[in-house]
Amino acid sequence: MRNDGREDRAISRRGFIRRSGTVVGVLLGANPRRTVAAQGQAIDPTVPPELDSTYEYYCPQLVEITRPGPIILPDGTSQCSWSRRPYLDLNFEEAAFYPVRSVQRLRMKKWDMYHVITPDHYVSFLVAWIGYAAFCSAQVYDRRTRETLEDIHIRPADPEFPMMRDSTAGRTEYRSKKVNASFEVDGEFRRIRVEFPSFAGIGLFAEINLHHPADHESICGTHLTNPKRAHYGHKIVCMAAVGDLRLARQTYRLDRRDAFGMLDFGRGYYPDRTFWYWATTCGRDETGKPIGFNLGYGNSPSDEGENAVLYDGRLHKIGPTHCRVPRCDLSTPPH
Repeated sequence: MRNDGREDRAISRRGFIRRSGTVVGVLLGANPRRTVAAQGQAIDPTVPPELDSTYEYYCPQLVEITRPGPIILPDGTSQCSWSRRPYLDLNFEEAAFYPVRSVQRLRMKKWDMYHVITPDHYVSFLVAWIGYAAFCSAQVYDRRTRETLEDIHIRPADPEFPMMRDSTAGRTEYRSKKVNASFEVDGEFRRIRVEFPSFAGIGLFAEINLHHPADHESICGTHLTNPKRAHYGHKIVCMAAVGDLRLARQTYRLDRRDAFGMLDFGRGYYPDRTFWYWATTCGRDETGKPIGFNLGYGNSPSDEGENAVLYDGRLHKIGPTHCRVPRCDLSTPPH
């Protein structure tokens, strides 16, 4: 299970670089821990904030999308929606909610985040572009020692690097002198390649293949700040994983019977101020069938767009959830 307490507050480029470690964790998820917001106020992730009107959320009606179409409609608006498959064309270039397009571009956020769970480790790989910076990070949690290692490489937003337009095909590729990462989608298969020699002082290398059968469903959600400002998420759970993970001098071979991959794909114009908890997990029942869920609790208690249970490739939509995080030990699973 993964649990993230996140709060996004607008900061300057200079502020981002100065507080990079903390802010990146707050923006796109790190291990739950006390962090410091841009204005110096303490954030305790065990205590959800009061979700007042400053946390913008707009959803007059949640609809299920069942056929292909654009996320930005001809009149410039979007629908608060969810779907069992990634039907929508992510034509965010058609959005127009800022008078100056160059300013609007800085509000765009894009990320591809993969999680891999094995009997020994929980691992995450993230490539992100957020308008004023770009970064690649990795996190490794040792399930036996309960120790966490994490590292990040940050670079300027320009020039932009290749990122998939949507989650169904293509390649996201982050290249630098210190870390290289590529995520590629080819039909039913997703390939993860990461070379991070300086990771946490020990080095990390991964070559992992994930399989998501074409007939398996997943959860997609379109969330609105206002009718013309939208962001999109696609979560895939229970992908069988094979390949190798090398930490320091130890290589771990992934077995599809007990290793799983999960995708967190995000694109869009997120609110200026956001907060959410996120939980996802996967495994097999006593007959060997995959079972998992994706749950979120964020800007509005009524937001249920990406809440679902998936069993044997079929999605079962559920309503709003609430996350209560234990105050005593953040390494214990939330309820």
